[in-house]
Amino acid sequence: MKTLVVRSIAIAALAAVILWTNAADAQNGKTPSVKEAMAKLNKGPGSLCPQVGKAIKAEAPNWDEIQKESKQVLVFADALVKNDPPRGDKASWDKLTKAYFASAKELDDAAQKKDKNGAAAAHAKLASSAGCNGCHKAHRN
Repeated sequence: MKTLVVRSIAIAALAAVILWTNAADAQNGKTPSVKEAMAKLNKGPGSLCPQVGKAIKAEAPNWDEIQKESKQVLVFADALVKNDPPRGDKASWDKLTKAYFASAKELDDAAQKKDKNGAAAAHAKLASSAGCNGCHKAHRN
């Protein structure tokens, strides 16, 4: 049991360092590319959006961790807004990425208030397959 706890802490610390480093790059004037932002947000079960969603569903959410992760979601959602589309119409890209950012902002606002229902609703918007598919169809390489 003790080994499991130590390993869990080590993994969490490593994940925090990786997220902090990427957020630091974004905050130091280096805007992550679309590919980098999408990978951090949605690539695999260890990415930000699935992790936040899982944490929100916990019976007793760890709000400190959720608040840190929701800030990171906001940073990477903002990076999408700041980038040009990999393909497709710029006006469409602006509309879709701004909507995504608005949902990320709702998530962060709810997380900062420790509002489980609000955070879950905002996360559902981010994870919406209709939103993902619409943007990917128009703009993904």
